[in-house]
Amino acid sequence: MKVTFSEVEKLLPGYISGDLSDTDRSIIDVWREESPENEVLYLEIMNAWDAIPLLHEMEQFNSFKALEKVNSRIIKSDSLKWWIHIQRIAAILLLPLLVYSGYLTIKNHSVKKLSAENVMMQTVTTRQGMVTQFSLADGTYVWLNSGSELQFPIRFTGNMREVKLNGEAFFKVTKNEKQPFRVKAKEINIDVLGTSFNVVSYDDDTQTEVTLVEGKVSLSSEKGKTKKEYGTILPGQRALYKEKSQEVSTEKVTVDKYISWRNGNLIFRDDPMEEVVRRLNRWFNVEILFDDPEIKSYIYTATFRNENLDQVLELLKLSSPINFRIIERKALSGNEFTKQKIYLTKKKI
Repeated sequence: MKVTFSEVEKLLPGYISGDLSDTDRSIIDVWREESPENEVLYLEIMNAWDAIPLLHEMEQFNSFKALEKVNSRIIKSDSLKWWIHIQRIAAILLLPLLVYSGYLTIKNHSVKKLSAENVMMQTVTTRQGMVTQFSLADGTYVWLNSGSELQFPIRFTGNMREVKLNGEAFFKVTKNEKQPFRVKAKEINIDVLGTSFNVVSYDDDTQTEVTLVEGKVSLSSEKGKTKKEYGTILPGQRALYKEKSQEVSTEKVTVDKYISWRNGNLIFRDDPMEEVVRRLNRWFNVEILFDDPEIKSYIYTATFRNENLDQVLELLKLSSPINFRIIERKALSGNEFTKQKIYLTKKKI
């Protein structure tokens, strides 16, 4: 049965935002595979979406109601050219879709073709201080943290569902015993069937961490021709892989601390200040430095719920023997600025 354009128009917001049932997602999948023109249109929509300014302040915007309202005023014509369809969809869909997921915004979408299997790959990248939620073709849900990037196929083929991560992400994987799910995070392979877990693996870090919420995952590493199997971890455990030694250590943890970022929260429980600063630097895209190395070993406990950087710094100052001074950013060529620097100093007694 041929999918009508009106059906496509109605379902696209939920398809891109990840808020469709498997049945409705399959309708769009069928439409995309019907012709090269349909796939080109879909990719044009995604590219146009990327060009729309950030509108996260409009979190309560209801994209579906807006879409229906605008659709009722549009006179449809079979003679319209594809480029007119693209303009129409860009105007109707892309603005509300930016704010639909509730937390924030996908900064970048890049697409490339794998000639061997003719499978399109997509890359989703998030801005600093933002969280993006979406779903993959198999129904797996993904939360992508600040400054992170996930590469994945628009549909999974072969005997493995594989994605590549740079940064931090939480996965709620749809179970499929015939097609296991794998997250590649630099040297580490994380293999699962159906489970929920958090992965942190930034390119500029020398370690990868995996925190398991439910289910079971197995870990292995590949470095050149060297391959190692590290066994499995269980719910409530956190595994830490050190690149230099190629060894994995595990510990029992309270998982809420490691997945609270999905809701815009940062939780610290008896963490050294060096770890606190590392996470704040990523979240706010700043460079917090220590005037005195002794501050690094300070132990800190706090919960930040959607506070901005100024509020976080003031809370640090009030709850610990720390002061701070902010260095103003310097202008660079091309209307760019240096990263803001903040120095932490010990309070004078």
